[in-house]
Amino acid sequence: MEGSRGRRERGGEMKTIAIVNQKGGVGKTTTAVTLGHGMAMGGMRVLVVDLDPQGNVADALGIAKRPGTYEMLIGDPTLAPGLSGRPGLEVVPGNKRTVEAKQILAGMAFREQRLRQALDVYAGVYDVCLLDAAPGVDVLQIGALVACDYFLIPVALDHLAVVGAADALASTASLLQVGAFRGRCLGVLPTMWERRTKESQTQLEVLAGQFRELVWPPVPLDVKAREAPAHGMTLWEYAPVCRALQGAILDSGARVGGYVQVLARLVREVGCGQA
Repeated sequence: MEGSRGRRERGGEMKTIAIVNQKGGVGKTTTAVTLGHGMAMGGMRVLVVDLDPQGNVADALGIAKRPGTYEMLIGDPTLAPGLSGRPGLEVVPGNKRTVEAKQILAGMAFREQRLRQALDVYAGVYDVCLLDAAPGVDVLQIGALVACDYFLIPVALDHLAVVGAADALASTASLLQVGAFRGRCLGVLPTMWERRTKESQTQLEVLAGQFRELVWPPVPLDVKAREAPAHGMTLWEYAPVCRALQGAILDSGARVGGYVQVLARLVREVGCGQA
């Protein structure tokens, strides 16, 4: 990139937020892309980094997958971010070379620090950086936790919801013991919520019982969230009035949950875009 550094004036603090869960299929990429685009539409300078070799962030935005995380971690990090086609939003895509980057990192000393060091290049260029971590525990997920200022745990409301959230918190506890962690847990984000389904409601209650005030407004299950990536569009572009964004309407007429509420809470708690 004579990229972002050439296009923007530097200044201010970049907040780094990791989107993590060791379980797959919980809506991490949808969450990262939706929140990232939402903040960009609000006037913030946003970078989304995809740490998954599948490259779902690029697919969701309809953009090319190279250059990407390999260049950021192993090559020249100033070349990595690319335009998303949305004002204020730039992306470091994941791709097949992400696997190669992980293999090289495995043989490096202080490999868990590498992502943090790479992100230092972008400090002041962006207001916020969202790290979309792949499922499982590997050097990139650990690197995301080491690098982040905050982390958010999306959990699909099925019978493994609490397990996935607890595992992610256990990873951070291990990092705390060795003094390698500085991030604060923002909370647990229930996704794929079906308020009229007993299993979904039961798991939401279990999450609330275990994590209490850390449980964020739930994101309703919505077919639009699955359709939008196929069109290379975010939810804000594809279905701006859908339930996943705007929340579910209760019998009382009140509107609950959705990424609009999640975004508002994120900006409030993290202070994104503030000096």
